[in-house]
Amino acid sequence: MRGKITKGIGGFYSVLTEEGATLVCSVKGAFRKKNITPYVGDNVVVKLEEDSMHGLVVEIEARENFLVRPPVANVSQAMIVFACEAPKPNLMVLDKLTAICENKDLNIILCFNKTDLADHRQIQTLKDIYEKTPYETCFFSAQKDKLKLMEMFQHHTTVLAGPSGVGKSTILNAIDPSLELATGEVSEKIGRGRHTTRHVELLSLAPESYVLDTPGFTAVDVTEITLEDIRYAFAEFDAFYEECKFTYCRHDSEPGCAVKEAVEKGVISAKRYENYLKIKDEIIQHDREKKR
Repeated sequence: MRGKITKGIGGFYSVLTEEGATLVCSVKGAFRKKNITPYVGDNVVVKLEEDSMHGLVVEIEARENFLVRPPVANVSQAMIVFACEAPKPNLMVLDKLTAICENKDLNIILCFNKTDLADHRQIQTLKDIYEKTPYETCFFSAQKDKLKLMEMFQHHTTVLAGPSGVGKSTILNAIDPSLELATGEVSEKIGRGRHTTRHVELLSLAPESYVLDTPGFTAVDVTEITLEDIRYAFAEFDAFYEECKFTYCRHDSEPGCAVKEAVEKGVISAKRYENYLKIKDEIIQHDREKKR
């Protein structure tokens, strides 16, 4: 019997079968001996136990992709959610998230929630930066735009990514109130949300439409991206690669760099380019420390 892992806690996994049943499953001992760990999103083959209420995972099918943080498999797109205000968006974290998702070849949607709490100037600043990227970029209030949001999830396995307090759980509750996901207020003292999602869980919104609600985070590790690949992790650079003077241009100090020229002309956001340079330097520093 085939199915998909929707949750894993304490060595047991919830598997949604193709027949629509949810089984609590343990894992075949051979996986542990080979140090193989099942993850949420894995497509698996399960064997029913005698009581037909529990199962044993006997096969994990090949993964299309895998994200380290959050640890999920077989994701087709990423919806990166930030608030326009409360909390104020940390654009470095946002750009690290887009780089990680781009490196995993995920379709990316940028969602800026809580438009009702931000003024026109704040919203326009974000539009000026991110509407220059090739990503679908939307501005909304989760309570008012649920039909538009639901369309984005159709026929995808979507990972919802972004810091705590930006409204990820609120978005899902607006689409499907039966989920009854816990939501939290943003702390005035620290300026960010409290964690309301405690574990990674795959939620079924409709047939062949899944979303992974994940614990919020503000520290994002980009060091799994290589120095070679970071050049390709900013999708708006793609149109200018062939125009660079050097084939392996890092878009930094090289002369004749078409990406830098595009930044100077305002075609590429200067803020995104600045964050690209910082992320590249972070990867270089990490590589140096590994060699010590």
